[in-house]
Amino acid sequence: MTVTARKLTQISQYLTVILILLSSGTAHALEMIETDRIYFYFPKAQAPLATRLAGACPSMVAFLGERGLTVSTPLHIILDDDLDRAQVQVNMIPHREIRIPLRAPGVLEDGFMQDDPWSYFLFMGLSIQGIYAERSGIPGGLHHVFGEIMSPNIILPDWIVDGTSHLLHEQYTRLPNSSQFYHEIFNTTIIPNLDRVSNHPEIWPGRQTYRIYGRPFVRWISERYGWDNILLFLQLHGKGIVPIEIETKVGNAFGKSTNQLWQEFKTDRARPETAGIMGLPIIGYWHQPFVYWNDAGLYPGLEKNGIRGRYGVVDPDGWVWLSQFEEGTARVKRQLRDTVRTLPRKHVWDPGPGGVAVTRRGHRPYLMINLFDHVDRVGKANVHNGDEDNPDLIAAPPEVIQLSGPVRDPAGRIAVSGNSGGNWDIWLYDGEWKRLTTSASVEMDPWFADGRLLFASNFSGRFQIHTAGMRQLTHSSTTAILPRGNIYLELRAGGWTPRTLPIEDTRPGIMPGLFPLQAPVLQGIPPSGAETIRSAPAETAGQTVPRPYSALKSLWPNFIAPDLYVNDDSFQVGLATRAEDVTGEFTWDGGFRYDVIEDYYSWRLGGKAHAFGVRVARYPFGYTTERDQQVDESRHDIKVAWSLPQLGDFGISVNWRHYVDEQDPDKTADEEYWGALETRQAFGNLSARLTADIFTDNSQSLYGQANYWLGQSITTVFQLGAGKTWGELEPGHNTFRIGGNAGEGFFTQRPNRLFPIRGFDANVLDAGLAGSGSIETFWPLARLQAGYGTLPLFFHNIKLGTFVDAGFADGNPTGDDLLVSAGLELITGMEFAWGYMANFRLGVAWPIHQPDDLDQQGPVLLLQIGKPL
Repeated sequence: MTVTARKLTQISQYLTVILILLSSGTAHALEMIETDRIYFYFPKAQAPLATRLAGACPSMVAFLGERGLTVSTPLHIILDDDLDRAQVQVNMIPHREIRIPLRAPGVLEDGFMQDDPWSYFLFMGLSIQGIYAERSGIPGGLHHVFGEIMSPNIILPDWIVDGTSHLLHEQYTRLPNSSQFYHEIFNTTIIPNLDRVSNHPEIWPGRQTYRIYGRPFVRWISERYGWDNILLFLQLHGKGIVPIEIETKVGNAFGKSTNQLWQEFKTDRARPETAGIMGLPIIGYWHQPFVYWNDAGLYPGLEKNGIRGRYGVVDPDGWVWLSQFEEGTARVKRQLRDTVRTLPRKHVWDPGPGGVAVTRRGHRPYLMINLFDHVDRVGKANVHNGDEDNPDLIAAPPEVIQLSGPVRDPAGRIAVSGNSGGNWDIWLYDGEWKRLTTSASVEMDPWFADGRLLFASNFSGRFQIHTAGMRQLTHSSTTAILPRGNIYLELRAGGWTPRTLPIEDTRPGIMPGLFPLQAPVLQGIPPSGAETIRSAPAETAGQTVPRPYSALKSLWPNFIAPDLYVNDDSFQVGLATRAEDVTGEFTWDGGFRYDVIEDYYSWRLGGKAHAFGVRVARYPFGYTTERDQQVDESRHDIKVAWSLPQLGDFGISVNWRHYVDEQDPDKTADEEYWGALETRQAFGNLSARLTADIFTDNSQSLYGQANYWLGQSITTVFQLGAGKTWGELEPGHNTFRIGGNAGEGFFTQRPNRLFPIRGFDANVLDAGLAGSGSIETFWPLARLQAGYGTLPLFFHNIKLGTFVDAGFADGNPTGDDLLVSAGLELITGMEFAWGYMANFRLGVAWPIHQPDDLDQQGPVLLLQIGKPL
């Protein structure tokens, strides 16, 4: 056995042993329940909730089976303490998985009317798993070889999957589960074309379009054609070999095209058009100065996509405080023009006047007070993380599972909407909790106006503005919500219109003093720490005994994916897989490729346990510069790395490389060792990465990249990358290259030593000192928001980018060594296959200046889909 083979074998053995040993630890305070190869994972404090869900799961699975949908096992269900967004997450790879947010839905979020939203999310997740697992024919046969990667029903418009699951939930509970708020929007607005329902438009009514119109559509199909035809469509699509095509399956199942069904539905649901279709696509707003926001941005302000909450506030310094979901986690952001600051504490939402917000511990909600006072201490991530005696946290009443939209008056009293038993009421906290409304309706959007309390309620049958004494102030023919100052929002066919509150109707006698003093103090409330989650039935609890978490249950992949890579001089085919436990702390991946042209096999194997990672790879590496510097090597790399989260995004690695010079007739082999330090940091609009490599041959490299952007609707991005090596240079190892349109990646598994300059060939120059910079301005041209029917392509927007790139690669650079280019590109934001976002970039660049010994010609065509690896 060669030295190389022995080392690779040893490192592979070490990797396996380390991952197995570490996976048996209890780094996470998780427990698990297993029943019929369905595994529930949960924080220890959530055992009562998890036990109840585990007890309810078999009946849900049996019901779905009766409807023809089989839930495959093993299945991993996680009560995810990191998730806040009210939406179940379903994954088929690298293991079958359902992630249920511990945070209960806020008002008007999906499932907000449920007294037990976690059971609702569980059913929705099981239903989606059943839909995804429906396959037969060729996909069914390939599934035996490639696993869950062969799941055609994953590629479907959201309105089909969500609408079908929602329909089944209504059948399972035998209760209607429609949101009156969605119903009012549906009945007021113009039903859009099907392309906007099948995709995720950034215009009114926004991200909920597929629920507002898709759920009634699926219910209508069920009433008109029956469940059996819906199931037939899912079965036909599950055995189709072109998953992005659904019209043939729809025609075979229903005898009509999707567009014909949609037009019938629109005709059947026709109603008189609302007078005046103008309106604003508002999710939330502030009255003075008037500013509103939605998922496309802040107006006036930064136009940047994000999933934003309904409530926010403008502080005296002009900063707009909003909550936003990032990877499912709620964070509070402050925005001033094009500057954005994110508070470090997670799980905070609905910032409101008086410096109040909502947070949680586990599933239990808390009011957070004095939010503004901590703006200068945002570097202390645990400033609000104390125990229940923390004066900045106020526990919600025990029977309340969620709070939304808190506001604080000058006297320090806090009004907030709270969900108890699926019913939303207005609560007051003035040292103790008081429940102000008890009707079987939704009360939300509290606001103090001149000493009076106002809120929105659908007590009258549709949402209107009311006083604390349930006196109705507005009499809108549609919907009235969100009182702020002397303004409220009225629903129109094209969005929301700000209206002036009829303050003259709020006579002083309606509410004595600043607040109705007769508001009752609730009796019989258990102590603030009491647990109110119901336990599982006795006959079930004995079968679901929690036990310590083990990563091994979910650390095995269920798929092998075909892998393809093609460029000008390479055609590579292969297979790849990856695995990850439910915490994400333990991972491993592997794959190989065969280059048909070069007759070369590449492969990789790597894993991570907590902060420790190991990676082994074999790959080719080569390039030729314009000055005939040539590198052509076959490489074996081993990397052992540690991350140090206590120091931010900081990592240390030790690396070994064995390489063979393919240009050498004797195929001379050599090896090198080096250590590396790497850090990534973000400071507002600035992000940066810095890497230091220390080689054992007495050479050292320091290199990095930085990005800074500014602007609101028109944005300018500054990019800078540079690197320098001290010591003896070895091309391809410790040198830096410039040129090309994108970076490198994949098998190298290293930070980038290639600095792009558009308009020149990739790897045009190589040296021990190199750098490049770019200034690009993006000009919005059109917001298209258009597709056609159910075609799997939807155009979001078009921007024009104009740029200047410059760089050098020379040990002693002068002005003559500078490379400069300029160009423009069209960037089209597109959505593929009803949910996969990508940018299509097409442009040209011209070399403007270059060293005398180069002869790069322009224009150079630029083409890119997605992001470089």
